Amino acid sequence: MEKEKITALYCRISREDELNTVSSSIETQKAYLKRYANQYRMINTKYYIDDGYSGTNFERPGFTELQSDIENNQVQIVITKDLSRLGRDYLTTGYYIEHYFPMNNVRYIAINDQVDTLLNENDFAPFRNIINEWYARDISKKIRSAYHTKALNGEFTGPYPPYGYDKDQSNKNRLVINPIQAVIVKKIFRLYITGISVYGISKELRNDKVLTPRADLNKRLGKYNSDSVTRYPFDWSTKTIQTILGNQEYTGSVICNKHQTITFKSKILLQNPEDKWIINENRHEAIIDRAQFTQVQKLIHENQILPKTRHENIFKGKIRCDDCGKTLTLSIRPERKEARTYECSTYRRYGKIRCNSHYLTYEWLEKSLLEKLNFLINLAKQGEDFLRKEINKQKDTDSLLNDLGIVLEEKETRLYEIDRLIQALYEKYILRKIQEDRFYSLDRSFDEEKMSLIKEIKLLQQKQDDLKNQKKNVFVFLQILSNYENLSEINLVVVNELIDKIVISRQKGTNHFRSIEVFFKYVGKIYCLLMDTLLQLCIQT
Repeated sequence: MEKEKITALYCRISREDELNTVSSSIETQKAYLKRYANQYRMINTKYYIDDGYSGTNFERPGFTELQSDIENNQVQIVITKDLSRLGRDYLTTGYYIEHYFPMNNVRYIAINDQVDTLLNENDFAPFRNIINEWYARDISKKIRSAYHTKALNGEFTGPYPPYGYDKDQSNKNRLVINPIQAVIVKKIFRLYITGISVYGISKELRNDKVLTPRADLNKRLGKYNSDSVTRYPFDWSTKTIQTILGNQEYTGSVICNKHQTITFKSKILLQNPEDKWIINENRHEAIIDRAQFTQVQKLIHENQILPKTRHENIFKGKIRCDDCGKTLTLSIRPERKEARTYECSTYRRYGKIRCNSHYLTYEWLEKSLLEKLNFLINLAKQGEDFLRKEINKQKDTDSLLNDLGIVLEEKETRLYEIDRLIQALYEKYILRKIQEDRFYSLDRSFDEEKMSLIKEIKLLQQKQDDLKNQKKNVFVFLQILSNYENLSEINLVVVNELIDKIVISRQKGTNHFRSIEVFFKYVGKIYCLLMDTLLQLCIQT
C-alpha cells in the first residue's frame, strides 16, 4: 500500500527568539503552518519541533528526525514560517536550500520570506540567510560584551551561586553568605586539614543527612530534578567535595571567564587556561580565610595519588552490574590470596545504600569464560545449521515475524484511513459543511492519533528488521568462531571480538554462587545454551 508522502511542518524557537515582541512561540508557528498547509491542500502533515534550540546549531532532535525521514524518502515538502526558523548560519542554511532539499526531491517553503524551491523563488534567500546570521552574531557579541564588562567589574555572572552562598536579593551580581551551607563548607575544609580523606568527608556528610548541593537547589528552587537527586539526596560524591576544596571563591574572590565557546555557533564549553581567568578579590564576604585555603591546596597537591602501575584488564568496560547498570572496577591488592578482584563501581563510591558489591575474582571469571568459549567453538564446528538451531531454539523467529507483520499491517491500514478521514474533513471545511472550530478540533485529534501510529509503526518496523537480521548475525558469529581452535587462554583480542558485555548479578543463596550472563557480539545472550549446565556461568566466590 503506497502511502502519501509527508508535508513536514518545521517549528523552532530559541531563548533569544522568546525576547522578541512579535510572538514566535511553537504553538503560534504550528497554527500558522497548519493554516497554510490547509489552504494549499497539503493534507499529510507532520510536525517537527525544536523548542529552545539555537538556529546556529543544526544538531537539533526535531531537525535530525526530519533529516532521517527525508533520507528514507518519506518527505515531499518542508515548510517553515521563515528562513530563520530553518537556521541562522547562512552557509549551512544555504546548503540545505540549494543542495540538500533538491538532491532529495524535497520542496522547501519559507512562507514569510516568500521562498519556494518549486517556483524558483529563491533569489533573495542567500541575502536573508546572511542577515539572519548577522543577527545571531550581533546578539552573541552583545551578550559576550555584557558578561565581560560584568566580569571586569567583579560581578558574579553565573546562573547559580557556589554552594555556601546566595545571590543578594537587591543585587543578583553580588554574593552573600548562606549561613547554613557556610557551616558545611567550613566543616569540609576543617576535616580535610585534620587528615580525613575526601571519601571519608563524603561519608560523614551522608551520615549526618546533609543535602547535596544539587538536592538543596532542587528543594529550594526546583532545579536539577532527577531520579538520583530524589532517591539519594544525601549522597555526596567525592568529585563534589574536591570541587568545593578547590574553589577560590570561598576566599571572597569572584572568578570569571573560566570557560568559553569557540564561536557563537558552538554551545560546547572549553576551559580557558588560568592566565585568561578574570579574578577579582574581596568582592564578597569570605567563608574560608586565605591561609586556610592555601594550606588545603598544598595538602591536595601532596595527597595526589602517584601514577599507578599499569596492568592488563582484558574485561575493562565489559562487566556490568545487574542492579545499577554501572561497570565493575578491578582492584589489585598483592597482600590478598586472590589479588585481582572486581566490585561494582557504585558500591565502591556510595556503599550499600545504592548497590551491592557484586564481588568477583578475575581468575574465576577468566577460567569460566575460557571453558564456555571453547564449548561454543566446538559447537560451531558442527555447522551453521546446528548452531543456528541452538541459538534460536527458544526464539521462534518466523512466528514472531508473522505476528509482527499482522500488527504492522493493521497499524498501516488505520494510518491510511486517518489520511482519508482528514481529506474528507478538509473537503467539508472548504464547502463550509463544518464550522472552523469544529474542524480544527477534529483535525488536531486526527493529528495526535496519526503521530502516535507513526511512532508505533517505526518501532514495529525496527523489531521486524532486528528479527530479520538475526539469521544473518548467526552466520557472522559462526564465521568468527570458525577462525578459532580450542583456546588455551583468553586475551584482549578474543574478548573484543566475541563478547559484547558480561552482566553480574548480586550474591544469592547460602551457597554463595553468583550468576553471570554473557552477551555475545551479533547474537546477544544465547538463552538456551546459558541454561545448560555446560554454559551456565555460576561462579563460587
